[in-house]
Amino acid sequence: MTAVLSVRDLGVTFDTPRGPARAVDGVSFDLHAGETLALVGESGCGKTVTALSILRLLPDAARVAPGASITYAGADILKLEAEPLRQVRGAGIAMVFQEPMTSLNPVLSVGWQIAETVLAHKSVGRATADARAIEVMKLVGIADAEDRYRAYPHQLSGGLCQRVMIAMALACEPKVLIADEPTTALDVTIQAQILELLVDLKRRLGLSVLLISHDLALVSGVADRIAVMYGGHIVEEAATADVFAKPVHPYTEGLLGAVPRIDRPELRLAAIPGNVPPATEWPAGCRFHPRCAHAWDRCSTGEPGLVAAGANRTARCWLIEEPGRRKSS
Repeated sequence: MTAVLSVRDLGVTFDTPRGPARAVDGVSFDLHAGETLALVGESGCGKTVTALSILRLLPDAARVAPGASITYAGADILKLEAEPLRQVRGAGIAMVFQEPMTSLNPVLSVGWQIAETVLAHKSVGRATADARAIEVMKLVGIADAEDRYRAYPHQLSGGLCQRVMIAMALACEPKVLIADEPTTALDVTIQAQILELLVDLKRRLGLSVLLISHDLALVSGVADRIAVMYGGHIVEEAATADVFAKPVHPYTEGLLGAVPRIDRPELRLAAIPGNVPPATEWPAGCRFHPRCAHAWDRCSTGEPGLVAAGANRTARCWLIEEPGRRKSS
């Protein structure tokens, strides 16, 4: 498959009063044409920082590793000058941010905010931009789009505001859509509607989607592949069906154990002990070992690399070399 977006050796460090925080550390992945790749993990694992890095939306205090590259349309985004970078943002790669109610400008109508995106990237007049805004509002399922064009964010529900955010992202016909926790703060019914909308838009528009979530169950029916992040690393990457059928990394196993099973309601949900450590205090060796039920001495002294763990599958765990160390559950 053709890679639309390639991330290689991405590292992002923030200087803090407690020392350097390595929020993302050596992340590599490909997003292929027409696929949905889900980036999954707990809060603090580096998912959002990875997404913001792709569009160079990190704060000035962030330091990107010198050997990193993010390739789109044959160019390294990390090396682009201001004008080519502006063309990539929105027109090539678009992003739907968390919390639509805080991402939209409260003093501008939602339709004008979409039209403004069109004017920023296309050589068109106001009337054409307005017409495009109404067109994409209809595309994402907003009823009475002509009237809703003039509405302000506070006059719309959270679900409608999220549809506005998706319409804004699609207004300039990008090839790649980054959706960062697009169902945060929405109720379960609306979450399902937004995910169904993303699946439909991907199919109709030929989008490649990078979907960021903390919820494996939520992405299970949407993603073609899953990359699991922990401690600034990708610890496992495989086809969605393979991840759910047989997780390789203990962290992935723990995440799946915490997912309610409608077919096995009697099962007690598992909990991963402890919390993700701060990025200033990653433990030596495997970063998951203090929370891992299978850890042994090697895990605390040597950091495993990302290696093949089967066909079209990679994982970062010493159990791949020494499977006999895995404890029965």
